[in-house]
Amino acid sequence: MIVAGFIACAMVLGGGGSPSPAAELAVQIAFAAALLLWVWWARTSDSRVARLPRLLFWPGAALLTLPLLQLVPLPPSVWQGLPQRELEEATLSLLGQDGTWRALSISPPVTLAGLLALIPAVGVMWATSKLGARDRQRLVLSIGFLALLGAFLGALQMASGPEAFRFYERSHRGWLTAFHANRNAAADVLLIGSLAFGSWYARTRADIDASRRRLPLFIAGQVVLLVALVLTGSRAGIALGGVALVFNWLMLRPADLDLRTRALFAGVAAVILGLLAMPLVLSGNSRLARVADRFDVTGDARIPLWRDSIDTLAGFWPAGSGVGTFPKAFQPFESFEYLDPAFPNRAHNDYLEFFIEAGLMAMPILLGGALAIIALARRAWKMSPEEHAVQLFAGGTLAVVALHSIVDYPLRNMAIACLAGVAAGLLTVTPRHKTPRSGTEGRDELL
Repeated sequence: MIVAGFIACAMVLGGGGSPSPAAELAVQIAFAAALLLWVWWARTSDSRVARLPRLLFWPGAALLTLPLLQLVPLPPSVWQGLPQRELEEATLSLLGQDGTWRALSISPPVTLAGLLALIPAVGVMWATSKLGARDRQRLVLSIGFLALLGAFLGALQMASGPEAFRFYERSHRGWLTAFHANRNAAADVLLIGSLAFGSWYARTRADIDASRRRLPLFIAGQVVLLVALVLTGSRAGIALGGVALVFNWLMLRPADLDLRTRALFAGVAAVILGLLAMPLVLSGNSRLARVADRFDVTGDARIPLWRDSIDTLAGFWPAGSGVGTFPKAFQPFESFEYLDPAFPNRAHNDYLEFFIEAGLMAMPILLGGALAIIALARRAWKMSPEEHAVQLFAGGTLAVVALHSIVDYPLRNMAIACLAGVAAGLLTVTPRHKTPRSGTEGRDELL
């Protein structure tokens, strides 16, 4: 319940990104409150709390250690030798302060803010790994209902005009954004909600009567979420609907169902594919025509942005500029021919941006984290077969986020970062039961 309550807060309040620090602060305060509640529960409960799997602890610890190291003051002989620090050194020399100690980050306050934003995502990842099977299922279902609630909020936004029911001043006006400022983030949450409903329905496959009772709710939820997905106008989000469809099929593949139920599944698949194709087929509708027009990428500003970002990476290599400092690091490298009044606050490629900010440390963190998650997932798949639907939800969530990160920055959104943390935590062996604290603890998977 504590994890689900925090995730609800993160999904509702964590969608503004760094331009909305007050909302991010609210999520961080909610995490602190959830942590205190969990500590109180752990101290008063008679049940043993499982320790963290090593392969989940170390990637999270590495993510938190990176900004901490970038905040450590360095002597002048060190920081003055870092890339792109000449102007700072010259400016400080005019003030007689060039002999002061400085951090590796070119903007320590921004890197500190990045660290504070990382803590809830890592913390909820570790907390989710401790949940039992029933709590995991309830958590996934709550994510699905919150995504559905966002879709209904988006319907109000679309029906009430460009300024109505918007949580943030800086937002994609005229598109469905739900609880977010960015339509791409809204699309990711809708896709994750679709996967959550697939996991919820998949648990009833063995019970034909229960499966048929839930089928209308499942179909209605999927239709609402996918219509809302189209109305976000997110090109990558709509394209990633195919990824969500594949993972839903893996959860719901109807090999053991009767012919009538198989026909219903085939109909649902046809409806979903039709919804995903709507922007390209029904261009006569003004709203859908706007969505279709967005698939013309000939004028996409990402291409020159990526070129300049690669120059930024080369300029700060191998030290990096510091977590969260991309806007400051990018300014000297922005091409004059692509100058725009709307200065880009992100590289629109999370991997490229992370390399700019983390430098040489980005590769071991990304590669080590990916290998750890794969190893944990393989083990969980073998040891917790009854949780395959939840594990596929988690795998689908991480696939959507990882693929969207190629052309956007979903992990810079606290709501999606926390959802990714939940997904990583779900890809661990489900605790079988709780035993008294005095009981013997297993040593094979515990830290």
